[in-house]
Amino acid sequence: MPYIDVKLYEGRLDPESTKALIERITDAVVQVYGEAIRDQTWVVLQEVPPTRWGIGGRPGAAP
Repeated sequence: MPYIDVKLYEGRLDPESTKALIERITDAVVQVYGEAIRDQTWVVLQEVPPTRWGIGGRPGAAP
């Protein structure tokens, strides 16, 4: 069972982008493994506050 965990900056997801990301990520897995894997593919989208990211050794945003 493929499990794909995607983390994004908080506030980047809305209902349309959430639906599109889940569909397209699942489609990418199906392209590699075949249609039989579709119902076994899990996609989790997690929004993370920018202050919880570290980029190049620095916080993504000041607290």
